[in-house]
Amino acid sequence: MNKFTRRQGLAGSVCLMAASAISLSATVALAADPVVMKFAAVFPPIGAQAEGAEQFGKYLEEMSGGAIDFQFYPSSQLGNKLQSMEGLRNGSIELTEASATDLGAFSELWSIFSLPFLFNSGADAIRVVSDPRVAEILSRNAEANGLKIIGWWNLGERSIVNSIRPIQTPEDLSGIKIRVMQSPMLAKSITAMGATGVPMAWGEVYTAVQQGTIDGLENSPPVIAANKFYEVAGYYSMTQQFIIPDPQMVSLKVFEAVSPELQDAILKAGQASQDDFNANWETATQENLQVLKDNGMEINEVDKTAFRAAVSTLVEEYLASASDETMALYDAIVTVRDGK
Repeated sequence: MNKFTRRQGLAGSVCLMAASAISLSATVALAADPVVMKFAAVFPPIGAQAEGAEQFGKYLEEMSGGAIDFQFYPSSQLGNKLQSMEGLRNGSIELTEASATDLGAFSELWSIFSLPFLFNSGADAIRVVSDPRVAEILSRNAEANGLKIIGWWNLGERSIVNSIRPIQTPEDLSGIKIRVMQSPMLAKSITAMGATGVPMAWGEVYTAVQQGTIDGLENSPPVIAANKFYEVAGYYSMTQQFIIPDPQMVSLKVFEAVSPELQDAILKAGQASQDDFNANWETATQENLQVLKDNGMEINEVDKTAFRAAVSTLVEEYLASASDETMALYDAIVTVRDGK
């Protein structure tokens, strides 16, 4: 009887040890599982932006030593820009990029990027927002709204595409409906230039132009080409009225929850992505202008003097009513932009 009990106890100990080993192995495996980071985007899975997102993912995985599993969700799979940023704010989505004006949904400060002709070029905009005097203001505001900026993409100079006629003067825009991002100032600016500005979510734009609900839109050559707008609009006029950089962002909630080592990897990947994407943007612009020409789009240069004059009163009115915080940002932008 006693011998049987000892054997039973020995067997039980072996089982307990085996179970402990299995439990320990499971715990180690669980600890080694990479952190999934979803990148939400409204742009399609092809083109300069998609290539930039995929390269960013490679940087993230490499700089984290495989501790981050980057997952790319293009074409609004996780929602439109506002929904994606809300996902970052509540921690359900880890990463996204958006136009600087899109952050105007959370703070009036970002409407400054809706001002027409604010920067000299896309590259100039990146230089300005990367300067500590400007970056500190923007980063502080973004983080107060649950978003952490880890880099900036140059999305170039936005010009008018339409299906009606070439645009040379403000008068040529009369009667033409042009889609803008969902910002009141952008719509007012396009209207002041002579067209009718129509705020509309990006996912609706191609069909709206195709069906004649609107006559066109405004954006940069790589974006126009990647989304194949040459199929529904034949004229591209280089008005270059808006130059709006895109921040790459990580959820502040997610960022603060990961280890310092992963935080460092995220920041370094963001900077590497910024450097890589912006170094290739001008080449992408020229290549995609040729794509548009090859697909039958008529492209014309524009004397912007009359367009600048058309929006000057609107800009003055905006600045006269801007908050102290917004004016501080505007002053910092102008100081850096003009090399003061």
